[in-house]
Amino acid sequence: MDQLAGKRIVILGAARQGAALAKFAADAGASVLLSDLRSVDKLTTALAELDGMGIEFVLGSHTPEMLDGADLLAISGGVPADAPMVVEA
Repeated sequence: MDQLAGKRIVILGAARQGAALAKFAADAGASVLLSDLRSVDKLTTALAELDGMGIEFVLGSHTPEMLDGADLLAISGGVPADAPMVVEA
């Protein structure tokens, strides 16, 4: 876990897998940005579980700027490997 401390991690997909990784990484001291194409009203439960952890959220889109300064891009199982943001990374 010490290897994540101080790293900037971008996670695509905020379903169960992405939310669990975001929690793990934040607990390990990483700066976490969690992004999902769904809107906030579709992710209420997942977001509530991550409230107060200092996680940054980008919802409704994946913007190229999210990758600026990222040390790691993690892709949830539901995100296709050929998604534009993945290909860009």
